[in-house]
Amino acid sequence: MRFWITKNNEVPIREQLVRQVLLGILSEDFPAGRKLPSVRALARRHGIHSNTVSAAYHDLLERGWLELRKGSGLYVRPLHATSEGQETLDRLLVGLLQSARSLGHEPEEVLARLEHLIRPRTFQRIALVEPDPAMREILKAEIAEHVERRVDTLDAGRAPEPGSVVAALPTRALAVRRSLPAGVLFVPLRLRSVHSAMEEQARPPKAAVLSIASRSVEIRYWARAMLIAVGLHPDSLQEVDPGEAEWQQRLKLSHVVITDVVTAPMLPSSCPARVFRVIADSSLRQLKELLGL
Repeated sequence: MRFWITKNNEVPIREQLVRQVLLGILSEDFPAGRKLPSVRALARRHGIHSNTVSAAYHDLLERGWLELRKGSGLYVRPLHATSEGQETLDRLLVGLLQSARSLGHEPEEVLARLEHLIRPRTFQRIALVEPDPAMREILKAEIAEHVERRVDTLDAGRAPEPGSVVAALPTRALAVRRSLPAGVLFVPLRLRSVHSAMEEQARPPKAAVLSIASRSVEIRYWARAMLIAVGLHPDSLQEVDPGEAEWQQRLKLSHVVITDVVTAPMLPSSCPARVFRVIADSSLRQLKELLGL
């Protein structure tokens, strides 16, 4: 995955780096054990101060996303670190996950199935924790395409109704887990990877303009980062906020419009569109399993 750094941006460069490394880890484009570029190499490549890169890496290290291996550098930390003295159990669980993965089952599905076998529970609804209204609407729309159950909005810190599965984006997972009462089932919604989002898509001509249309700032940021990661030039991309006046007029010269499920129906019929979905199929399958669908 390539890094995209914009110096004339309201988002500080340090935060841009943090977000893009997080995006890579959560979408598994930076798998566990992947070594990150050194501070000096990344700073030189993008013409930024090494202290900025160091601060971004330190933030990710403190938050548990990276690990420091002395004399070697920084590496992506496994999302489920294990404690000492559990080597035998670890090997059994790793073997189970690898076997399940070979059959097309994601780790989240295995975990949910084990939970169901050990402590069978019945869930009737989904409680979604998402503070941003635009992103919340998009997530609800994506879930509604696959899951015929009520999706409630849950404010952080509040207890959900009985029979609820709590779901949130992985970037909110730590805060949400800490705020929930004991015994409440929480499902972090995995993100679609860069490659799965772009697979089987023809590469646009060099002079083509690609528009990214969404009310969600995060959707526009993720889509832009993904497009640049697969080799598109930043100058060929424009971001369009449907909340602004005459936003549809800005799409007229677009070779293609990358958009979300909520904005897609509002696009002019003449606009060729590709809908970018946030939630990975494995998370949607997991929700259906938990709700007995």
